[in-house]
Amino acid sequence: MREGTDTCLIQPTTSLQDFFKERIETALKKHQIEGKDDTLWYLTQLLCDYSRTSRFLDDNGNRAALTPLAEYYRLAMESNSKHERRLQLQRLGDVAIVVASLFSGALSRKPIGVDYYISMGEAAYATLADETTHSSRERALQSIFETLSSEFSDYVVALSDVPSRNNHQHTLLELVDEWQSNKHPAVAKKLRQKGVIVQDHMTCGEGEIVIH
Repeated sequence: MREGTDTCLIQPTTSLQDFFKERIETALKKHQIEGKDDTLWYLTQLLCDYSRTSRFLDDNGNRAALTPLAEYYRLAMESNSKHERRLQLQRLGDVAIVVASLFSGALSRKPIGVDYYISMGEAAYATLADETTHSSRERALQSIFETLSSEFSDYVVALSDVPSRNNHQHTLLELVDEWQSNKHPAVAKKLRQKGVIVQDHMTCGEGEIVIH
């Protein structure tokens, strides 16, 4: 985590790390994901880091707005060094998984959806996992990126359970309406558990449902 006087939604402390670690462990168990310790550590640090509002500010720090993922990709491709390129791709993957899992509601008012964030995040982590590197730190991260790229959607579903939620049980019609609004994989999973066939078309952001 970065040190400084950044404004925080929650002050990052050891107890915050414990909070996120416990929530992530519970979510992974619920969704039957056998997360490795290093992946759990990475996600815990990631959520602690993104508890800072400044992590979502633009480069000038002028406004709290999401930088388009395409901009991170452009910066990565135009980087003068391999190290900087990897940092931009990691930033892309990190923002994609955090937004898709925890802040997907903000995408409902945008022309792009959760499926776009999932596909971009998967690609960024996959590139990082496949690249040859001589840095011991980057080699240690490669297995984490490989896991996150191959199971990106599953982790998005699990992490969407991390925030505190009420016990309201959504009706089938409410779930259908929510899925049609944001196409979130966590909602699709709930629909499938109710016997609804959800057919996603990730490349075009469309899909259909069949209720038995």
